[in-house]
Amino acid sequence: MAFDVLLESVNVLSVLATAALVILTLKPCRASGVPYLLAIPAGFGLMTVAFAVQTLQPFLVSGSSLLGSPVEAVWLLIETYGVLFLAFAYARRTRFRLLGESTSADFIVAALVTVVFLGVIFLTGIYGTVTSASINGELFLRFVIMAATIYLVYETLRNWKLTQKASQGIVTIGFVFFLVAQVGFILALGNLGSVATFLAYEGRMLSLLLLNTILIVGIKKDDPVSIIRRLGLGAPAHSRTPLLQR
Repeated sequence: MAFDVLLESVNVLSVLATAALVILTLKPCRASGVPYLLAIPAGFGLMTVAFAVQTLQPFLVSGSSLLGSPVEAVWLLIETYGVLFLAFAYARRTRFRLLGESTSADFIVAALVTVVFLGVIFLTGIYGTVTSASINGELFLRFVIMAATIYLVYETLRNWKLTQKASQGIVTIGFVFFLVAQVGFILALGNLGSVATFLAYEGRMLSLLLLNTILIVGIKKDDPVSIIRRLGLGAPAHSRTPLLQR
């Protein structure tokens, strides 16, 4: 894997930005007394690890090109888990059907993602090439990340008045930029050049920058409630249609 100073710089900034999100969300989520909200800093923590491994990838595989695909698979799978952690926390908070009502369902989804990913790699490797297996595996995980991010956008848009009041809607915009980043990474897999790569990394950085901004600017010291609300976690639970009675 070729070393690119610009991309490595963006990866380092991504590590610092997600690490900052861990620090900014850990204390408020812990102070809330709601155990499942700790999935928020945990999710950002996993993303920090993923971006750190991505940053180190050129150095880890410099001695052997054969290590490139496994290392990439590891950090991308960790990033996927991180985004899923965020989505599961929002689902639990709003009692989203199935995912928000059972911790077991969350673990089952994560396990299924892993099994399907390994299945895609294995089957493509048998009937295709190593390169196509790597591409198909990354495409699958990118689509999983996209699905989880679309859900995060949906949850913060669902109660737009509350989201706008808490963060001027910036949290939603931040997740939208992260969604744009995934589109860019998918387009980059199609060899669409530097434009796709720019879209991917620029979308990621803008997303992380906006999320950090809303958790720093205008936040009073020792005010965990504001942090939680600015993340769009103050939305009411999903309503349930009562069963028709005879």
